[in-house]
Amino acid sequence: MALRLTTIRIWICVALLSIADTVLAQGQPQSQVGYVRTIGRPGKPGVPVPDAVIRWRGTVNATRSAQDGRFSTPMPGKRNGDPIVLQSVSKAGYELKDKGLIGRQQAFSTQVPIEIVMVNIRQLEADKERIEKNAYKTAELNYKKRLNQLQQQIDKQEITIEQYRQELDDLERKYESYQALISEMADRYARTDYDKLDSIDYHINMCIEDGQLERADSLIHTVFDPETVLERNRAAKQEIEQRKVFAQSVIDKALADKAAILRDLDYARRVVTLSNNLADEFLVQGDTGNAIECLEKSLEILTIIDGEDSEQAKLTRRKLQALTQ
Repeated sequence: MALRLTTIRIWICVALLSIADTVLAQGQPQSQVGYVRTIGRPGKPGVPVPDAVIRWRGTVNATRSAQDGRFSTPMPGKRNGDPIVLQSVSKAGYELKDKGLIGRQQAFSTQVPIEIVMVNIRQLEADKERIEKNAYKTAELNYKKRLNQLQQQIDKQEITIEQYRQELDDLERKYESYQALISEMADRYARTDYDKLDSIDYHINMCIEDGQLERADSLIHTVFDPETVLERNRAAKQEIEQRKVFAQSVIDKALADKAAILRDLDYARRVVTLSNNLADEFLVQGDTGNAIECLEKSLEILTIIDGEDSEQAKLTRRKLQALTQ
């Protein structure tokens, strides 16, 4: 009888410790994970951004990205699919590529990381300055070339004075229009993430790089051509379908996890009952030490699953106090 009780006691202790670890892990706050990186440039993939400070609306503490750019923000009470909103991302010498990310509602997920892309301000300004200088140089050369052509035409009397004036006016308008594009195109190019670039955007940026801003502007407008939009929508639809499949798998897993948790809790309560019964058997035999050990394990698991102020935990605590006095 004593051997049987000792064997059962050992099994109970091992089972209690195993369940305690499982329930503790399940009770940990859910966390939103993600990573911070720089934009990719031609031939230079984006790199991790360490020590970026990430704040989410409704959370007390900020999260700091690690050396590999990864971060994990505990969000107690959040479930997969719940809305979360980024409040701020800060890092000295950097700014967000997409400033609209702040305040935008996103879906919480314990499995899908959120990507935050930043731009090195020094690199941003250097790229903009280079593109603007190249664009102004191209504009100046084209302007002078066309001006010389017009002068030769008027000298050879190939065009009238009136035509000459009209051509000059048209040249001035085009030059002013080109200048208006320079700053906008330079900023667009400098913020482009080459790690996530489709073929149309690639050609647009190559035109900007070469100073062909009017060609780039024309390509940008073709993005809104019905056929182009339709093709992009097909790709977007495929991506959405893939996300839907993944989201459904997350939901299915969450439901399975919920069932597993409920089974574990039921199992934990049955082990608590068995442990309490075993403590009573030890008391009948006068083995107070083993009875106390079983009650302590029982109290440990009760505190985890119900809290230390639950009625059953209080009752078990009183039994322990009576045996240890």
